[in-house]
Amino acid sequence: MAQVRAAALTNYFEVARAVGLDPNAMLKRARINPAMIGDPDGRLSRNAVNFLLTESAREANCISFGLMMAESRGLAHLGAISLLMRHQETVRGVIDATKRYQHLMGDSVTLTTEDRGAEVAVVIGIQPGAGTIERQGLELAMGILCRALVAVSGERWRPDAVHFRHPAPGDLAVHRRVFGVPLVFNSNFNGFLTTPAALDARYSTADAEMARYVETYLDMLAPSAATASTTQQVRRSLDLMLPFGRATLEQVSENLGTPPRTLQRLLEKEGYSFASLLNTVRREMATDHLTHSSRSLGEIARMIGYATPSSFTRWFYTEFGLTPGSWRAGERPVANDSPAPPPRPGRTSRGERSAA
Repeated sequence: MAQVRAAALTNYFEVARAVGLDPNAMLKRARINPAMIGDPDGRLSRNAVNFLLTESAREANCISFGLMMAESRGLAHLGAISLLMRHQETVRGVIDATKRYQHLMGDSVTLTTEDRGAEVAVVIGIQPGAGTIERQGLELAMGILCRALVAVSGERWRPDAVHFRHPAPGDLAVHRRVFGVPLVFNSNFNGFLTTPAALDARYSTADAEMARYVETYLDMLAPSAATASTTQQVRRSLDLMLPFGRATLEQVSENLGTPPRTLQRLLEKEGYSFASLLNTVRREMATDHLTHSSRSLGEIARMIGYATPSSFTRWFYTEFGLTPGSWRAGERPVANDSPAPPPRPGRTSRGERSAA
């Protein structure tokens, strides 16, 4: 069962009361023991936390509820990893350290960077959910990470823009307050846009020896995310790389540091193939976009690797027995005889481009 640190609910009581909720009653509905929130390093069910955030936003009619929880977070709320973040010389170093030890923060949030010439996308992902489940968790994670990066840089760094896949809320006051930079909604990814120069600008004289000491300490806290199965690692990479047009076997192999033939053999030992995993991710991305976004068929086609809407429609009909338009209209296949998808460590975000 996917879990998150109890620190994810830091300030829940205060924010819930501020929007007129009874926090204890809401926690009871989510089946979360209030005492469990007192230990920030304790673990809570990801599904329970998502349910709590979603229901709180709905009950209070406050679509920015998750972001309000992120608003008063400090570095200390990230736990032991904040020690390592403080001893990096650049924002890129902070991001790389966070990527390496993100498993210490839970099984939900994923982080990657995509260098694209003059820009760098810092892409944030989270386990999938419908509508506001995804929105609340994502905005909470994005708000916490952005505030942490700004804080460790001594406010020398801010993203050039913050991107969200979901639509804009009616009131942008909380978003503007938390991020303080241009906001882009209905984007192709969740995360931040910045420049290589901004990421690599030195803002401190970090203590390299202390950083190594902290890394040793963090390595003892929990096994690395690299201990996940090959199938899980490939699924995570495909989630991140497919919308950027970088989801070939060779590109995923390079991302994981494993030769293509070796990667294929490891997948076969676990009962899967690269092609089957790629197709499963495409299926999930396609149905997710058709169900929860207003993107055109052309946009969705490009994001999952098809050059034209017609080729996407032919593939979709073969997979589901109905057209993308029928799915979007609310129709669903009566039966699905496709193989069950392999286990997932955490759904990641959508990027900007599709695979060839």
